[in-house]
Amino acid sequence: MRLLRRTHTLLARLALIAALACGSSVAAAGLNGVAAPGTRQDTPVDAGPLLLRERKASVMGTDLELRVIGSDVELLDQALVDAEKELRRVEDLMTDWRPSPLETLNDAAGQGPQVVEKELFLLIQRGVRIGELTGGAFDITYAGAGRLWDFKADPPKLPSDVEIEAALARVGYAKLVLDEAALTVDLPAGMRIGLGGIAKGYGVDRAMALFMKRGIENAIVNAGGDLKALGRKFDKVWEIAIRHPRDRERVLAMLPVSNVCVVTSGDYERFFELGGKRYHHILDPRTGRPSTGCMSATVTAPDAAFADALATAVCVLGPEKGLELIEALDRVEALVVGMDGAVTLSTGLAGPAKTSGE
Repeated sequence: MRLLRRTHTLLARLALIAALACGSSVAAAGLNGVAAPGTRQDTPVDAGPLLLRERKASVMGTDLELRVIGSDVELLDQALVDAEKELRRVEDLMTDWRPSPLETLNDAAGQGPQVVEKELFLLIQRGVRIGELTGGAFDITYAGAGRLWDFKADPPKLPSDVEIEAALARVGYAKLVLDEAALTVDLPAGMRIGLGGIAKGYGVDRAMALFMKRGIENAIVNAGGDLKALGRKFDKVWEIAIRHPRDRERVLAMLPVSNVCVVTSGDYERFFELGGKRYHHILDPRTGRPSTGCMSATVTAPDAAFADALATAVCVLGPEKGLELIEALDRVEALVVGMDGAVTLSTGLAGPAKTSGE
């Protein structure tokens, strides 16, 4: 496997190959205008009749940024409103933090097959298939162990080994029984499904699909780093910044993107430190404990849901095994920051690179 390796001092502008068709922390570079949540604003530009319209809000527990470019202001503004509503609809269907159809399913674990909405069934089914693809590094049934970890507790508290072992007995996507014809899901007693590693990306895909259905050709959807870019920012491609997982002010790489998705997962999003050790929210489903594979993983893929799940899996697998997985997939690439700070790129992310010393 041919990989391009760079040290942690990498400051690169990476040319993404045009065939890539997919999105933490990723931020749209050069589009940092301040707008109140749920509001819109114009960005004056000398681009003829075209205008950039923006909307910001809080959705799925993260910051949402929507940007569209076009000449029909009424159409653009309505699309922004409707895209936010679509993301909220996905959240209401798939959240496991409050009552929802997913929580209704979880509460029925051990009670036999349960009929669920087709949209929810299909994402659960896809999550199981990605679990198979990643050898269990991504597992939607991790939630049974995930409930043991409270990253907001003060002071922080670790679950006991006994608690973790008991929870692991209820983790394993292979234990789910799915019936596509009947749209039923059968969870063993005590098992819980969590879609946090894929639902946000799915919501981004749905929002962008809405833009495209409205005839919008240039747009960005960014939900806390799950990002999808369509078309161009006026006369140039969109550009995003990937920041260092330990120094959020430091730009690790700049990516010019168009008609692609980019998702980054990392151990900096939700965590606490205890006894000099960092405990973060990306759990290894095989151990029930925070993963130790890498600091962060940025993945491009044909859609944001797939990139979302793969970024989580690579964080669990680490640079070597994670990139072996990425190299085996079509139209999927990755940038991985190992626990030692070293940056490793998959072969398709080859491009002109500049170190911080240049």
